[in-house]
Amino acid sequence: MNKESTSTGVYRRGASDGALMGLVLCALFASWALSMRMAVASLAFPLLLLAVPVLAFVQLRRGYRADLGTSTFSALWMHGICTFFFGTLLMAALAIVWLRWWEPGLIGESLRSAADVYASLGSPEAQKMAADVRALLDKGLAPRPVDIGLSLMWAGVFSGSILSMIYAGIIRTLGYRPRNQKK
Repeated sequence: MNKESTSTGVYRRGASDGALMGLVLCALFASWALSMRMAVASLAFPLLLLAVPVLAFVQLRRGYRADLGTSTFSALWMHGICTFFFGTLLMAALAIVWLRWWEPGLIGESLRSAADVYASLGSPEAQKMAADVRALLDKGLAPRPVDIGLSLMWAGVFSGSILSMIYAGIIRTLGYRPRNQKK
């Protein structure tokens, strides 16, 4: 790392950026969960969904600039992975608490709604899917809150890793220019 750099380590930066990413991801989860009760909550969902990749790019670019353009591709990628790991850790914790203690019936309600939607589609495939979802509920095989939380975390880290890999390549290709330098 460059001596003149004001940068911190990639893991510390990822954890710090993950806190802000976690707030956005928690708001995303809350928007989904609340939209089951209040339709207006679903309006925030697409905006928050778009905010995640924008925030990830801004955070990676800011880290690259803090290192004065010396960050390697792998360091930028790891920064993004850490950001999504710590961010989704917060979201998973919220999901577990929400689904276990605040709204314990939300998973079953969501599955029943999904079965009803499939049944209303009319195609044989959709009817089979509705029957499968109802059988899952009847046998008590609905996912537990911890299953949902861990699935959200793994999906978030995986997709965030892919996104960070793409952004690391883009940021390295764009290169580093001091803020006051013209194109």
